[in-house]
Amino acid sequence: MLVFIVPLQSPQASSDWGLVSALCERTVRSICGQAGGAFQLFLVCNQAPAMTFSHPDLTIVEDDFPIPERNTAARMFDKHEKLKRGMIAARDLAPCHVMLADADDCVHRGLAAWCAKNQEHPGWYMADGYIHTAGSRWLYRRRDFDQICGTAAVVRCAEGDFPRQMSDPKAEFFMINCGHFEFRNPARAGGRHLDPLPFPGAVYMTATGENDSGISLREWRGKKMLIKKLLNSRLLTNELRAEYGIYELSGEAGR
Repeated sequence: MLVFIVPLQSPQASSDWGLVSALCERTVRSICGQAGGAFQLFLVCNQAPAMTFSHPDLTIVEDDFPIPERNTAARMFDKHEKLKRGMIAARDLAPCHVMLADADDCVHRGLAAWCAKNQEHPGWYMADGYIHTAGSRWLYRRRDFDQICGTAAVVRCAEGDFPRQMSDPKAEFFMINCGHFEFRNPARAGGRHLDPLPFPGAVYMTATGENDSGISLREWRGKKMLIKKLLNSRLLTNELRAEYGIYELSGEAGR
């Protein structure tokens, strides 16, 4: 089984809870659109998002997390506390692999099937992935994707990788001690060799109005960057939308 763990910010830490909920629902639908292989999704939050979607492999874990201050350090601490809570919830399932995902990104529908075929593999980092700016008709394929996005690694976990309780020190657990992104080097340092996933595994959704990416393809300037962008861009076709569960939210068109 592949377990996805998604931490969600609280309504009190959001500028627009309706938008946060809509972004989260798209992420949840994307993950639950797996085309094969067993999986489970734990969505960890203070309050369940306002969404209409449900799925038998979705578990919403609500807990009384402290509301973070509006700064990056506090938000990252909140995120990692929720990831720890998700790892505790996943422990009893003894999953072969775990993937941490941000609550506004989309993932490839073949991830669970890939893990089912490679259950003994130590895991993969996403050397390739797509960046999508809200409302755009294009995707940009980015190399070293795992260096910029938190939704970028699938890691085989043993029993000792899962905390038992919230008081367990974060530093003792690889999956929740890697920072916002970049699993490749910490994994190697801990004796786990992650291979590059042989297909783009996720889409980093930017300029949504509620994420901290600060990245937008429209902000790129200069001839070299423009050429690089054009050479690595793909039209967001219906096939790609289905592959990653991407759909337009209300108000995104024409941004």
